[in-house]
Amino acid sequence: MRRRHLPAVLRIENRSYPRPWSLGIFLSEISLGEARQYFVATLGSKVIGYCGMMVILDEGHITNIAVDGSYLTKGVAKRLLLNAFDVAVGLSIKDMTLEVRASNQIAQRLYFKFGFEPVGIRKNYYAESNEDALIMWCYDISSSENCQRRQKIRGELEEAGLITSVQDSAELPSESESLLGEEPPLQGSFEDVVQTQGGDVDE
Repeated sequence: MRRRHLPAVLRIENRSYPRPWSLGIFLSEISLGEARQYFVATLGSKVIGYCGMMVILDEGHITNIAVDGSYLTKGVAKRLLLNAFDVAVGLSIKDMTLEVRASNQIAQRLYFKFGFEPVGIRKNYYAESNEDALIMWCYDISSSENCQRRQKIRGELEEAGLITSVQDSAELPSESESLLGEEPPLQGSFEDVVQTQGGDVDE
């Protein structure tokens, strides 16, 4: 995620969460280097989703993930999570965690597929509604079981034509360089074009 992505990211954020992050929060987060990993999914030059991860020692904490409402059920959230896990493995992260609304069964099903399991509750975590958060962890992300789980998801996306190449935006040294997916929209279907670079989620 780069500064130029933030207007689109904020639009998705504002539509996805009752208490959306501000521009200042995103700017602060993406300025923290390796301690924060933020990625965008693009369709041509259009940002259609994003995911953030906080790195604390050997743990990764998914801070947010959201997809443009026009592209739900297209596998974008899965693609973003796969990318987050790939980056986490590269950073020698052992375990991943996140919070999700207790009522958000759709998101929970998605996280279960990635090996996250509920371990506790944060009471009244979401202040705007006093709703509890379910705390979920995926332990030992590099285990053969978890790797096979992600490979199965990747294979399903590939078979459906919903996945192409991946590039972590953290590997790009300068703002002036072209980001993956920022060339003019490619010819072909949506499924052929969606790519990721380093709220509402879909299965």
